[in-house]
Order: sequence, then C-alpha cells, then structure tokens
Amino acid sequence: MFVSVIIPCYNGEAFIGQTIGSLFEQTRRPDEIIVVDDGSTDDSAVIAGWFGHPVKVLSKKNEGAQIARRFGAEHAKGDALMFLDADDVLGPTALEALVAHLEKHPDGVVACPWFRLDKVGERWVRRPPSCPPLQKWQDYLGGWITAWYHPPCSVLWSRAAYKKAGGWDPAVTVNQDGDHMMRALINGVDLHITDRGAAFYRRLPGEQMSKTLSGARFTRKGRESEIYVQQKIATMLKERGMLDAYRRSLTMGLEQLRLLCQEDYPDLSDRCTDLIRQYGEPGPVRTVRALDRQIRELGRRGRKRVRRYLGKEIPKKQDGLTGTEVTYGLTTFKETLSANREG
Repeated sequence: MFVSVIIPCYNGEAFIGQTIGSLFEQTRRPDEIIVVDDGSTDDSAVIAGWFGHPVKVLSKKNEGAQIARRFGAEHAKGDALMFLDADDVLGPTALEALVAHLEKHPDGVVACPWFRLDKVGERWVRRPPSCPPLQKWQDYLGGWITAWYHPPCSVLWSRAAYKKAGGWDPAVTVNQDGDHMMRALINGVDLHITDRGAAFYRRLPGEQMSKTLSGARFTRKGRESEIYVQQKIATMLKERGMLDAYRRSLTMGLEQLRLLCQEDYPDLSDRCTDLIRQYGEPGPVRTVRALDRQIRELGRRGRKRVRRYLGKEIPKKQDGLTGTEVTYGLTTFKETLSANREG
C-alpha cells in the first residue's frame, strides 16, 4: 500500500517542523509527504523543504485549506491518503496501526484514537477528546451530525473511499472534515476504527485560535458554513430515502446551532428553526430547557461542550495521561534544523 500524507499549510512555521518530524518517526513511514503551501508569507515552505525525501512542497495562491487538500490529493500517488493539518502530531505507531487496519478494509476509511494537544505554560500536553461520546442509538453518521467526530489527523482514506465521498467541497469554510466524512458515509463508505495508535489535534490558545478554522466557527461566516453543511447532509439523506433514520440526530445538531446563533445571529437561528421543521423530528422546536434535557443523553462531556459554548467555565475532564507532554517529532525537527544551519 502506497501511503500519501497531504499537509495543507498556511503560515504554519511555528509547528510544521514537529508535524513533519512526527511522520519521519513513524514505525511505518509514509511513502510520500505532500506539503501544499497555500500562499504562506512565512518560512513554512522553507522548513518543509529542509526534510528532503519523501517531502514534496507544492506552492499555490491562498484559497483555503479545503482547496489545498483537493490540490494535494490530485498530485498524490497514494492509494491511501491522510490529510494532516500543519500543526497536528502523530504518535509513532499511528500510521502502522492505520495501514494495517486499512489493509483489512481496502475500499473503506479507518481511524485511530485521538487526543487534544493543549498548551499549559510552555508545554504542549495531552488532553482527552473534546467532543460528545457516540451514543448507543447512533451509528457513525448520526454521531457526526451531533458533533461526535474524528479529526483528519486520525483518519486514513483509501483512494476509492475518497473518490466516493466526492472530495473536499470548496464552498465549505467551517466543518470541512465533517462534511467530507458525512458525504462518504451517506455514499456507502464504511468507517472502521482501531484502538491502536494515537493522533494529536492541536488547539491553539487565545488570539491564535481566532485565526484558525476552529476559531472561524464563531463568526457569522463560520456559522453559515455549519448550517450549510447540515442542510446539505439533510438534503442528501432525503434524496436517498434515509432521512427518517437520522431525524433525531439532525434535530439535535441543528438545535445546538440554533442556540449558538441565538444571541449574535438571530436570523441564522431562525434558519435553523426552519430546517428543524423541514428535516427534524415532528413537533415544535424545543426550548432551551428541553434542549438541556436532550443534551443529557450525550453524556457529561456533551453537556460540558454546549455549556462551554454558552460561556460557562467548565473544568477539563481528567484522564490517566492528562498533562503528559507530547514531544513526538521534535527530536527529528531539531536534528533537521541543526543540519540545515550547519549547511
């Protein structure tokens, strides 16, 4: 299996060295690493170029991560594709675990465990995933609709599954990976999850977060994109006769969006109301109190997520490895940096 890792990068010089370094430290290395420099104005492309084979740097004008990913996929040789953000990190056995699992499901898509990478003082440490758990009554598609997910750094696509999904939608600015995965699942792609390996999804602090795709969701344009994705998925489900099986999940996902838009973007909140009436469960749109009851079904982590969005201070859930510093890739990056300085 030929594995291509595609890294869209816009002004990622602060972290791309560690990201690529973690790929060089894999027990099963990728066959090619394509860094798509999306019009960066910093030294991202220079740093990526220091690593040499199998890194290839492709430069283009700035058009957004989703278009950069499509561009990288078009130039990739792999029959297995990973879309790794320029600030994320892989544990050393992640690709080995994913490739072994994909070989068992060669036309599907596979995922491994993932964790948040949060900054505490001067260290980047491991935190639990910050999404609600998958409920017993939900399949993977239903979970994705209600904000359960696996980020791109933990996912390996077969070329067949990528084509079946239709590729990244250039119109989506927020929830790009969710849109891509949900279209794949609706189109019959099977998702298989292994309990081996680990991927780390970096969460930038403060003002840095507002400049990322994750931070963009709080803007009007970001909320519009999230609503667009929900409406598109609901339309696809209706066209395929699958809507009734997912009305409950669509109601929950759209109600969370409605609540988040209520104060700053009341017209978008009204749009969510209309979509719930069109695609959701029968009956009136639920009140905030009713939503709180429904969120309880998502479990403790789901309630925290919604309350955090509402501006309430919520302590981080602890796990056995919370606070462990994540340094994968840094040794290789420092060695590469030193070699290039000497050269």
